Amino acid sequence: MAPWVETAGISALWGVAVARAPQGIRDREQQPLWFATLMIALAMSTHLEPVTAALAHVAPNAHWIDMITHIFGIIDAAAVFWFICGAAGRHRHTILVFSAAITVITMLVILDTGAPPHARNIITPSSATPSVPDTYWWLFFSFHLVADSICGFVCWSYGRPGTPRLLCYGLRLFGTGMLLADLLWVLKLAYLQTRSAAIAPLFSPLTGIEALFIAVGVALPILTQASDSRRDRRSYRALAHLWMDLTTATPDVVLGPTRHLQRMVIPLRLRLYRRVIEIRDAMIVLRNYATPGALHLAHQHTTTPSVPSHLRDAHLTACWLTAALQAKRNGTPPRPQTADLTGPSANDLTDEINHLLQIAEAYKSPTVSSYKESLIGTPEQAENNHVPPLFAHPSNSSPKQTSDPTPQPTKPKDPTPPTANLGHYPDPTSPHA
Repeated sequence: MAPWVETAGISALWGVAVARAPQGIRDREQQPLWFATLMIALAMSTHLEPVTAALAHVAPNAHWIDMITHIFGIIDAAAVFWFICGAAGRHRHTILVFSAAITVITMLVILDTGAPPHARNIITPSSATPSVPDTYWWLFFSFHLVADSICGFVCWSYGRPGTPRLLCYGLRLFGTGMLLADLLWVLKLAYLQTRSAAIAPLFSPLTGIEALFIAVGVALPILTQASDSRRDRRSYRALAHLWMDLTTATPDVVLGPTRHLQRMVIPLRLRLYRRVIEIRDAMIVLRNYATPGALHLAHQHTTTPSVPSHLRDAHLTACWLTAALQAKRNGTPPRPQTADLTGPSANDLTDEINHLLQIAEAYKSPTVSSYKESLIGTPEQAENNHVPPLFAHPSNSSPKQTSDPTPQPTKPKDPTPPTANLGHYPDPTSPHA
């Protein structure tokens, strides 16, 4: 297999490490994984010829380059240990992990210093060539084997069925990369004992494949976040027309700043969350403007074959919102609403957004347009139905004021949905939301 596999794998690993750097530095829970990824990429890079050539201009000789490579390798293994301790919730073991790494590095330096004069710290093709003792290699490879084996098995155990799909795939890919690293260390121990020329060519491609597995495993959360961001942006824009109409009629429900530049500094997820709340709050206000006649007419328009059964509730809501908006614009006073207009309950924010997207789509549909046209009635028809004409001018009709009109709600002090069907959502500003 060509050497490009190793270069491609390490390049992919560096790309992921750079992409995750902002979150890895900012988020304390993400630091162990990001640091482990960074150190793995750094340790692997020291084996590439361009990097070795660059280090030759800095280090006194090749022996120093080998020592630097091995020190980075031990730190890489310690970073993997740190990641596993963090994933298991055992942060107190961090000091123990890095103390062990420092101990191993110290022992490697002692073994190197006590060895006969040698030019390189590598496993030479012939055991007769002066080099460090085999104890040096057994200590180095064993530390890696323990760290990578524990990491691989822990990742696979956490990636069991029941774990979110992409997280499960990411853990298993990362764990597979760690187990492939184990295979690499076993092969190097076998080469140490046999000096077989058939084993050495396997090191480079195996390193590249290991790096690719790790890179893809670490990258999956980034791809998931990008996908979620695109979906939120589409949802935010799709709700814009409905939100604009509702909040124009009920401006008191708007929670945040209305200027465009002020809104842009708010994270997209929080802006979408606010938009959902504001639409729901506006619906609470406007339902008191939906008359029984308008609701009856809405049922007639939404029970036709042209409206799919799974979208009837969304079309019904879009219809009575259309009637309520027009009634409010015409100055019709609010009346206590006896009909249940809360709609289906939502289990989480995603369900609520999906339901509002259906309403927003129905709001622009031909069915609602036809309903809006059919609402235009004469005062005589309204009187026969005991309902004020929805599109009649206020001067043409004198709707009877109720003794207890429903007041409009004041602006909430915090973005908590006032309706029960919004459920309990996680904090959208949290990185785990």
